[in-house]
Amino acid sequence: MNIVMHWPVALVAGLAWAALIATPASAQMDMAVMQKWMTVSVVRYVVVGEYAADTMVMNAGTNGYAPVKDRVEMTFDWDQTEAKLVGVPVIKNFPSELGAIRNGAKGCRAPTLTGAYEHMSVLSLTPGLGGQLKMEARRDYPAASSPVACTGGSQAVAAKSVTETQDFVVPGVMILAGPAAASGSVKVSADRKSIISTDKGWTWTYTPTPVK
Repeated sequence: MNIVMHWPVALVAGLAWAALIATPASAQMDMAVMQKWMTVSVVRYVVVGEYAADTMVMNAGTNGYAPVKDRVEMTFDWDQTEAKLVGVPVIKNFPSELGAIRNGAKGCRAPTLTGAYEHMSVLSLTPGLGGQLKMEARRDYPAASSPVACTGGSQAVAAKSVTETQDFVVPGVMILAGPAAASGSVKVSADRKSIISTDKGWTWTYTPTPVK
């Protein structure tokens, strides 16, 4: 099971910058923004991840779906000249919010959760390979009582926690000098202050500021 969002390849700094270089000059490249970031060696990223999607909230079966919202905030310093983490990241996880749980079969009663479902809790953000970070995250499924059939009894579903590690791509700040995209999975905010990525129910907003 893949509990962490799939990071868009388009966020890789080299590919994104190559795309910008290939963009016609008429596409509003912001030279002032480019010059600003060319003089910066260490960047502080404030990253906000917001999740909103219909999600399976039990560790077994196909009946326990609910609309889920989640949020995580991370702050870390990044040496963009050496593509490495500087210092220790600060991570803040928020409780997941669930809407009404439903049975996958129309008209059948819904399962009942006996604890809290946590969609994603980021445990750590550490140096990875190839100019990326490594993110360890956990998903917590509560115990539940699930209908066997529309007219049958219920069966117990055990609680379960799943921890996995994935690459966490750090977008190059030079993306901010390119056109402010109006659509697509990766775009630049209108004020050119943030890089926004959307994928698999997640919206990730990266807001960099110069450190030195």
